Amino acid sequence: MTRLLPVLAATLALFALAPFAFAQTGGVVAPVKGLPASDWEAAYARPLDDAAVASPEVFALLIGWATVKDAKNPSLHRTYIGEDEAKLVIAHLRRDGKLDAGEIDLLEEFAFPKDRVIELTRLGPDGKPDKASKTAVTTPPGMMQSFARELVAMWQSEWEKPEAAGWPTLVTIYARDPAKNDVLHKRLRAAGQAMLTEKWRQSNAGNRWGPFRDTIRLYNDATLKLPQGHWLAGKRLLHDAAADTDRHYGDAIQDFLYNWLKPAE
Repeated sequence: MTRLLPVLAATLALFALAPFAFAQTGGVVAPVKGLPASDWEAAYARPLDDAAVASPEVFALLIGWATVKDAKNPSLHRTYIGEDEAKLVIAHLRRDGKLDAGEIDLLEEFAFPKDRVIELTRLGPDGKPDKASKTAVTTPPGMMQSFARELVAMWQSEWEKPEAAGWPTLVTIYARDPAKNDVLHKRLRAAGQAMLTEKWRQSNAGNRWGPFRDTIRLYNDATLKLPQGHWLAGKRLLHDAAADTDRHYGDAIQDFLYNWLKPAE
């Protein structure tokens, strides 16, 4: 553990200077402003394969916390890892202002909602995986929610681009086979719900539910500007995100505001 102290100290200093905020463990979770990904297709072409690569700093943190010493009983050799530790990792990933394919894959591997053993490999000075460094680590449950929030926030940044500029990317991905892209589809829907939840919070009978209604109209109009083969996926994504938002509010949203989007069965 002694050898990790310089890494932890440097990471804490980095986090203290970071221009974004996270809630302390046990407090209210602060909104996360998503970073753009540098390569959507490469990042999500990778299946969940119990393997990931990491920068030297992130690698040192993760193996220091969660090295598997007994593959049959990994939980016996794992210290408690929570949101504070997750913040240190996220601070490193955010340092260059974007998430690349390997970083997104690492977040997805560790955000999977089940304890797993991951083969983690450190990136060398040339940016290539150092195969000799491969180490088995457990997925700390305390990181799952924090990493999942970071991924949803990344997709929310696409939803919130001005004039629905990110919509073609979102719809193209939602048009993929749902059986093979279930986790990714859930991320897109969760990001859409987060955005629409804020629009609904701003809506009321006095403004005729304008913020929510106008956002639905904006994305529907953006759908009709896509190639016709993507119209079904666009309407389905918009309807699914709106219906998720309605469920979040206990079915308080008037169905007529969005149920006309639902594709015919």
